[in-house]
Amino acid sequence: MKIPVLPFVLAVAAYPVFSHGVNVIWELRGDSVHVTGSFDDGQPMDNAQVTVFSGAAPSEPYLTGVTDESGKFSFLPDRVESENWDVQLRKAGHGEIVHISLSDAPTMQGGHGRFSVMQIVLMAVCVVWGFTGTALFFASKREKRNAHT
Repeated sequence: MKIPVLPFVLAVAAYPVFSHGVNVIWELRGDSVHVTGSFDDGQPMDNAQVTVFSGAAPSEPYLTGVTDESGKFSFLPDRVESENWDVQLRKAGHGEIVHISLSDAPTMQGGHGRFSVMQIVLMAVCVVWGFTGTALFFASKREKRNAHT
């Protein structure tokens, strides 16, 4: 009996790719911005490094801090300085940056992790592999039925 190696290799290769995605959402409550970060598996980005950048000086950190145990961080943006803010969350080499425009809406959520090119390619390969495997499975059943009749 032959053991299919390719599915095993793809499964092992997919694990680190999918386990490193980051989701970041933000919400404006009153005058403060509340940011929540989590990994794709739902685990909160606790104690993640947070860097806030003002649109008026996008290359200089306006504020730095860390998320709490739930992956949450809040700050009070200076609307006089800028209506546009960037918030970066990083933990263990993984992170995301969200762009916040306070003038777009009084209360708004936005930003989440995007799939990397490797993740997209791997998902496409898995879908094709699944369809191919399913088609071959049913084709072999049909051949066995035809051989017995």
